[in-house]
Order: sequence, then structure tokens, then C-alpha cells
Amino acid sequence: MPTLLHLDSSPRKGSISRRISGEFAEAWRKADPEAAYVYRDLAASPVPHIDDAQIQVMHRLEAQGVRDLAAAREAAASPEEKASWAVTWPLVEELLAADTILLGVPMHNFSVSSTFKAWFDRVLIPPLIVDPVSGEGPLSGKRVVVASARGGAYGPGTPRHHCDHQEPYLRAALGMVGLASDLTFLHAELTKSAHVPRLAHLKDVAATSYEAALDGARDLGGA
Repeated sequence: MPTLLHLDSSPRKGSISRRISGEFAEAWRKADPEAAYVYRDLAASPVPHIDDAQIQVMHRLEAQGVRDLAAAREAAASPEEKASWAVTWPLVEELLAADTILLGVPMHNFSVSSTFKAWFDRVLIPPLIVDPVSGEGPLSGKRVVVASARGGAYGPGTPRHHCDHQEPYLRAALGMVGLASDLTFLHAELTKSAHVPRLAHLKDVAATSYEAALDGARDLGGA
């Protein structure tokens, strides 16, 4: 059964990234009403930041060259490690079970939201990282869609393109776990034009960008 894993990370309940990801999810679920749908609101229920206990487990997996997921599942040793691993492993299993991964990720200070980063730091465990020889990993082949909202304009040719540490980071980070081969970004730009006076003259451009992202979400979700 196809499974969609849908994550939102904006702290704003009615945020633009949530609206875009919501359009994709709605279209996807309409296209296959019997498919499985898993949703996490990383802002309402934040994932705890990675801690020393998980890092100890990960270092041990790396040192021993463990790539088998079944072995990794049982890798925690101390009570502290087991408690931390119990937070991480359900997140890993959700990723493994998903066919499509939908990420609602606003740009915060040129990069990603801290709630998304906390989740990603948890799930980036050694056995999920692609094999350096084959370039493949347990997550390879999955479809990933990023619903993004950015207060300014950061696309190619814009004055602040060099400040975009959101999309390049996500491409690199997701690529580490084999999730960059089928990766689509739906950016709504200039969202701050709605409330920042000096950007008010760009409201029409912002509206066009937002509508294009919504249209793209509906088209991709229903495909």
C-alpha cells in the first residue's frame, strides 16, 4: 500500500508552507483514498534534539561498520541510550515505510526551521547513509517534495541568491540518505511583502509565486 509521510515544521498554524504541503497531501489522498497517510507536526510536537546518548550509539555503529537495520535497532546499550533510541527509531521506521515524503519547511534566517533540523538530526543514522561505493541506501528511490516559504526572493538571478542556505542544505542533507534523486521544491517567495512596508510593491510577484507553488502541489499530489 502506498504511504505518504507528511511533516510540517512551521511554528505558524496558518503558514504558507503548511498551506502548500496541505494542498499536496489533499490531492495525493484524493488520488488514492485507500493509501496510508502519516502526519507529524514538528512544531506542535517537537522532536527532542539529538543528545549524547544517541551520539554514543551512532559512533559505535560507525566504528563497527554496522549497516544492517535490524542490528542497528538493537544497538542501544545503556538505559540512557535505550531511552534516546526509543525516540529515534519510530521516526526511522516512518521514513522506511514511506513511498512519498512531504516536507513543509519554511526558510528561517536563510536556512531551515530548528524543528525540522532536530527531526533530521535524529533520523540521520549511519545505516541510512548511502553506501559510498554503490551510492544507494535503504531510502533510495523514494519521492520527496519540499513545500517551502521564503520571506524574500532567493531564486537564481536574485540579489540574495547567495544567501539561500535552505535548498542547497536540503539537497546535500537529503542526498546523504539517498533522498535527492526524486526531489522537488515548491517555493513561495516574498511572503513578507504581506506585512513589511518596504516590500509592499512586490505583493503581486509574491502572489504569483504562491499560486504557482499551490498549483504545483496539486499537480504533483494528484500525479
